[in-house]
Amino acid sequence: MCLRLDNVKRINLEGLCYLCLTVFIIVLSYLYISCKRKQFQNITTNVPTIFGLPFIGIAYKLIPLKRFLYTITSYFEELNTSTYCAWLGTNPVLITIDPEIIQTVTSSSEFLNKAEMLYNPINNAIPKGIITSEVTKWKHNRKLINAYFNHRTLISFIPLFNHGSNMAVKRLSKICDNREHKIFDILKRSTLEVAIENTMGIEMEEDSTKYNELLDSFSIMLERIATDAAYSTMGLGFLARTPSYYQSLQFLRNFMNNLIDKRTKERNNNHLFKTGRFENDKDPMSSFLDMALNYCDHGQMQKEDVIIESIGLIGASFETVATAIYSTLVMIAMHPEVQQNLFKEISSLLPQEDTEIMYDHLKQAPYLDMVVAETLRLMPSIPVVGRQAMRKSALTSKIVLSPRMEVIVPIFSLHRSKVWWGPQAHIFNPNNFLPENISKRNPYVYMPFSKGARNCVDIVAVAVNTVNLF
Repeated sequence: MCLRLDNVKRINLEGLCYLCLTVFIIVLSYLYISCKRKQFQNITTNVPTIFGLPFIGIAYKLIPLKRFLYTITSYFEELNTSTYCAWLGTNPVLITIDPEIIQTVTSSSEFLNKAEMLYNPINNAIPKGIITSEVTKWKHNRKLINAYFNHRTLISFIPLFNHGSNMAVKRLSKICDNREHKIFDILKRSTLEVAIENTMGIEMEEDSTKYNELLDSFSIMLERIATDAAYSTMGLGFLARTPSYYQSLQFLRNFMNNLIDKRTKERNNNHLFKTGRFENDKDPMSSFLDMALNYCDHGQMQKEDVIIESIGLIGASFETVATAIYSTLVMIAMHPEVQQNLFKEISSLLPQEDTEIMYDHLKQAPYLDMVVAETLRLMPSIPVVGRQAMRKSALTSKIVLSPRMEVIVPIFSLHRSKVWWGPQAHIFNPNNFLPENISKRNPYVYMPFSKGARNCVDIVAVAVNTVNLF
């Protein structure tokens, strides 16, 4: 009997301890959340704010990934605002489609660092590359890499773009059998080949399966990065880093490392190393890899930099270009009148089949530019970008950001805003890019590849020209 009473007392004591611990955790959590919200009270009292649930905010509404952009967009209409604050996890972020704020964020030296919430997943895969590195390293590498993307070099890419587009058309012509096919995979293969030849200076073999694993590795890496970004808002980004993700990263690193070693040996055997520095238009190089290795010769870059920047450039360029081409094909397929007008312009410009397209041809195709621009408006290849305040920064007279607070610009939402694009903003209309219509708009309501110093290098020009040529 006494033993039974002792057991009951012990159980009651344990229950009391658990209860006290639970109450302590709840009180501590409440105090933490209260302190956090007081810390950002100057923002949340001046900007419409969505707090969501404790500790996760509205992050749970952003998963699965396909809901991410539509959820963010819905709050602009729900709150009737162009800027709002939302708690993602335990931190608030400012989300805006206000062109004045966008101009400040993309132009100011106080916002040169990328938003960690969006870009840490990229940094996990491609650490300290030009896409994600902090401002000091970014300035150094950006200056070096920009030297390659000068006007003269960009023009020299045109024959390569022609070859890539011809290969894509050849592959697509083989599946004209009135059945469904995954043409996006074909486009990705073609644009990857162009990106590798362009960046690495190696010729891709026609219809070879040699680089299938390379394509798969890039695809897996980019897909996992996107999933990681969505899951990271709830601290669950690790779920996206699957074994196949790590295998893909290792394969890409090995591929680039072996290619660099091979190219270095060839350069040494043929005495291709340069005695001077690479100088913009005065000194074109055959590939980005040649330029990067030249920088290594002079101690301006390390081998690790070359590996990381090569993976970053190839991954960013081939995926964005393939997406833009695919989206353009979808748009003109859905709008036969646009397709007909585009066909007329191209036919008058290139009356003979198999004509080699030159840079001057692109300058004489205004309707093609309009169609591509309108496609990138509705279906931007880069749908969201973000910056982080380096110090206490004033965006407006009422909005003052704390150091490291992030500003997210959902380009997808910006491009579809009825405030900036009118009541038919969701409708595909190339006339939005007639010169007279462009002149009426704030230039910061259209930014398919971001804006400002930390935009997508001058690969923007490469991407647009590639889409036009395809």
